[in-house]
Amino acid sequence: MRWQCCWVAWPMPLAAAAELLEFDRQAMLAGEIWRLWTGHLVHYSAQHALVDFATALIASAIVLPTVGWRRLTLLLAMATPLISAGLLLLAPECLHYRGASGIAVMLVVLAARTLWPRSGMGGRTALLLLAVTLLAKIAAEAGGLAAPWSGLPEDVRVVWQAHLLGAIVALTIRLAPSHKVVV
Repeated sequence: MRWQCCWVAWPMPLAAAAELLEFDRQAMLAGEIWRLWTGHLVHYSAQHALVDFATALIASAIVLPTVGWRRLTLLLAMATPLISAGLLLLAPECLHYRGASGIAVMLVVLAARTLWPRSGMGGRTALLLLAVTLLAKIAAEAGGLAAPWSGLPEDVRVVWQAHLLGAIVALTIRLAPSHKVVV
C-alpha cells in the first residue's frame, strides 16, 4: 500500500514510517540514536501535528528577529535531543513518544523571555499570566488530564515531562544583552 501526501508517493505506510521515527525507549537504548531528533517530527494525528506546528510557528516568529535563522536552527538541533535524553532519564515509564510539544513549549518560553524586556506593566502581567497558565497546564497533564484539542488518540497519554523539559531548556538558554542566544 502507498500513501499519497503532498504529491509525493510514500514507499511505506505512514504508520510504519512514524514507528521508525518515533521516540522508542528500547530502540534508542539499542543504539537507534536518530530517534533523539526524529521523535519530535512524527505525531499521532494531523490535529496533534497542527497544534504543535502552529504553536511553534507563532513562538518562532517572535524569537526569530532576536536570534536569527542560524542560531534558531542550532538551538532546535541542540534542544531536540536534550528533551529526548531528558525523557530517557526522567521518565522511565515513557516507552514511546511522538510530538513537537516539548519544542513548542521551549519556543513559547523563549518568546516570553524575548518579549519581557520590551513589555510595559500590562505586557509583563500578561506574560506572567501565560507562565502561570503554562505551569497549571503541565501540572494538570501530570495529573492525567489532557487538553481536548490535542488530537491524541484515547489510548495515548500526554508526556508532560516533555513540556516541562522544554520549559527548562528554554530557561537555561542565556539571552545576551545583544539579543543573541548563547547556548
